[in-house]
Amino acid sequence: MSDQSAGRAPENGPPVHDAALDAVMATWVAGTTDTIDSESALARVSARRQVEPTDAVDELAARRAMARGASARVSMWQQPVLRRAAALVAVVGVAAVWRASMKSPADANAPESYVTAIGASRDITLPDGTSMRLGPASSIELAAGFGAHNRRVTLHGEAWFQVTHDARRPFAITVGTTSVEDVGTAFMVRESPSREVSVRVVEGVVRVRTRGTAPGQVRDTTVTLQAGDRAVANALGIAVAAGVVTAAEGAALSTGRLAFTDASMVEVQDALHRWYGVTLLLPERAVATRHVTADLTGEPIARVAAVLGLTLGVTADVRGDTITLHTTGAPARP
Repeated sequence: MSDQSAGRAPENGPPVHDAALDAVMATWVAGTTDTIDSESALARVSARRQVEPTDAVDELAARRAMARGASARVSMWQQPVLRRAAALVAVVGVAAVWRASMKSPADANAPESYVTAIGASRDITLPDGTSMRLGPASSIELAAGFGAHNRRVTLHGEAWFQVTHDARRPFAITVGTTSVEDVGTAFMVRESPSREVSVRVVEGVVRVRTRGTAPGQVRDTTVTLQAGDRAVANALGIAVAAGVVTAAEGAALSTGRLAFTDASMVEVQDALHRWYGVTLLLPERAVATRHVTADLTGEPIARVAAVLGLTLGVTADVRGDTITLHTTGAPARP
């Protein structure tokens, strides 16, 4: 027998019989001098494994667990249903992003509005290039399609306008039952809670129209104002005062100052509420029908009351957020 074949079982040799195997085992046991206590050895091995588990066993178990998890994930991903679901999620996500970036014509033409709080104003440039300053406690809403199909707005409160003129598309403001249309101009519009609308023209030409709502008056009234003119529209119609808006008042209005030139007490009441959040009470008709010319910009409430009292020749009482003007004990009017 060669050295290469020694100790190796023949691959195609004859089978080993049980009797020959028994004889070999008997000879090996007989030649062993030590007695092996197999039960004690097994107990010692078991105890050692319970107390000191080997790192190799733990690492092997961890690797097997990771292999099983990876195999499970691959197996799940290979399922046709899961693949189709993932594809559907991807398509839905892309569609959502596309919808967010694309606006329909209806969305593009949706009305846009601006609002201010008491005491706060806001400078705004409209899509057509018109500049405006929205006064305190006011709001303005642009009509759907503003700038593209029309130039119509609805105002509540007060605003200063520097309009970009366009003869094909006039700039039109709706204030209650009054409409104000520019013919290329700069002007101020104020609305009171009683629906009285004041328009002061600094530059250009403005057309004012109102629908009378007083008993027996149902016809529209339209007037055209030139630079320096003022109009007050109410339920009785439109009252015009020509040339009363001075250059100083125009400058004050254009820079956002709280200035009045021959303003009615109704207009002053509304402006003080918007700018200061105060209530101006006029219990006597003799005071309620007067007019005010004053610049109250930045003045504290106490100073505002004092200026009104001196300007009108009346007594001004301040209690909290209320100013009361009355003739009782009033100083002589300057």
